This record gives sequence, C-alpha cells and structure tokens, in this order.
Amino acid sequence: MNIYNSKLTLCAIATLSAISFTSTAALTPSYSFNGNGNWSLDGCGSNSTPTCSIDAVVPTGSTIEAAFLYSTGTPNSAIPTVNFDGTTFSGADWTSLGANNAFLEAYRVDVTSLVSAAVGGGSAAPFSFDILSENPTNSIDGEALAIVYSNPAETLRSIAFLDGFSQTTGDSAFISLADPLTAADLATPGFEATLSLGIGYGFQSTNNTQSSIVNINGNSLTTCAGGQNDGFASNGGLITIGGIGDDRANNHDCSLSNGDDELYSLEPFLNVGDSLVTIDTQNPSDNDNIFFAGLSITAEASIDNKPVDPNPVPEPGTLAIFGIALLSMGRKARGMLLSK
Repeated sequence: MNIYNSKLTLCAIATLSAISFTSTAALTPSYSFNGNGNWSLDGCGSNSTPTCSIDAVVPTGSTIEAAFLYSTGTPNSAIPTVNFDGTTFSGADWTSLGANNAFLEAYRVDVTSLVSAAVGGGSAAPFSFDILSENPTNSIDGEALAIVYSNPAETLRSIAFLDGFSQTTGDSAFISLADPLTAADLATPGFEATLSLGIGYGFQSTNNTQSSIVNINGNSLTTCAGGQNDGFASNGGLITIGGIGDDRANNHDCSLSNGDDELYSLEPFLNVGDSLVTIDTQNPSDNDNIFFAGLSITAEASIDNKPVDPNPVPEPGTLAIFGIALLSMGRKARGMLLSK
C-alpha cells in the first residue's frame, strides 16, 4: 500500500524522581505534562458521512490541560477539511507533521478549548466527539484525539506526546535513568510506563505482511504493530492508535489480523540496575506511517530533543561568564577591604 521504513525515537529518565524523554529525527516532542493526571487517547476512521465518533474518558474532578486532533491521510492527500463536533478545520488551521518518502502525511490542530468546553469538570461516563464530515473522505484514513487532563485524585505522571512521520533511516528511543532502577522503584504500587503509537495507512491481514516491529532493549515487544484497529480495511479507514478499549498487557497475538492494538506496557522490560532503556521501531514491509507516539509514566519528567547528560560540562561561553562574574566579585571584595 505504501513505501516506508521507520524507527521511533523517544528519550526518558524512568525513575520515580526524574525522567527525560528525548526525540530526534522525524518524530519530535510536541507536548509534555507533569503532575497528577492522565491521558485519553482514541481514534476512528470511516468513509461514511457522518464519519465516526471518538470517545474520551475524563473522570469527574478533572481539568483539561491539552487536547489535539490528528488527521492522517493516504499518499498525496490534500490538506484535510474535517468537521469536528460542529467545528470545521481546514487549510491553515492544521499544522503539517511532514511527509515521508511515500507521501504519507498527517496533520494536527489544537482543540483544547473545544474539548474543555464540552467536558467541563469531567464525568463518570465517557464523552463522545463526532467527526461529522471529512473532505476528501476516501483520502483521509481517520482522526485521533489525544487529551491530557489533571486531576488531584490521579497518580503523579509525566506524559509526553511526539508527532511527525516515519523516517526512512529510522529512529530510536532511549530511556536514560538518572540513577539505576532499584527494586523499590519497580515494586512501587501503581508504577507504570506506557507507550502508545498512532499509525496511519496501515493494513493487516493474518499474515501481517504490512506491519511494524517494536523492540525494547533488543527484546521483541511486538512484530505486528500497525493496522486498522480504529477503522476498517480500506483507504479512508486505515488508522490505529493505542488508547481506549486497548490492552497494555503486551498480550498481542500476531497470528490474528489486527492482533496488536498499539498500546504497550514497558514495565516487563525494566530491570533492577537498568540505567538505559532503548526503544526501536522498524517497518521492514516499507508500509505504515507512525504519526504519533505517547509516553505516560508515573514519575517526574522533562522533555528534550537530545539525551540528558547527568554530569553536563558547561559550555565555554558559560565558563567565561562565570569567570567574569567571579573576577568582578573579587574586585568588589578587594575594594571593600581597602576602604576599611
């Protein structure tokens, strides 16, 4: 269906005290959150009109921190026109996430105010947002809604969204720990590290000839990421994102069509003493476009585009400024002594 090869890049520090999440290449950090809260991720694809509905789970007592609508297309698609729950987005409303060599491209728009108005303070029942129309619908594989909310009843989390496109040369993810993981870290009740992938123009049958591979520290997480879990097996519905209704327990069955739901637990791959965790994704079938990656972890986090050095060497300019400051302080001190 398309031509592509990808690896995903993320970087994070995954202890209970600090985490750094780093990306290079085609997928780059677009949003980060640290505090008591959680996310809601869902997507849908259809050639029908109205198109489909996207759910959101935001519990009572929550405040919407951010919400982004993604639209992903088929090769050489035009900028989409999408009616999201009564508001139409087109043209310059969208931020392009870039196109890969197969001319697959996704777009993002900030819908925080719209979602916040609809959700209010949250509810025990799920919310539903309708994609009322797409144009051209058969060239748009679907939409995904990524929400982050704060809630004092939730666990402390760091959440990072990366978006863009799958890069031919591939990407890698590095979880760089500030201190090696301890048994206490891993045994903390509720400790959680989750990866979600959003993939467009993906199709899977039982032989999984079109799929992506995800490895953690060289160990296989899945060999069948991608597909149309949130849509259907035809252009206009080839979309999947790990989120609502998906299982992060890593029980992905690649013998089944769409046996992977793109939501992954990273805890089984974390060990006592780990100071670096590497996440690699590849697409040997040269298909699928990873346009979204999310990380949620029960730890404090910072997001950057380069690995974090726990003992950074100051830049020469910084050293010079520091030296001048010390010299100035020394002159002032000498002057005070002489004046006495």
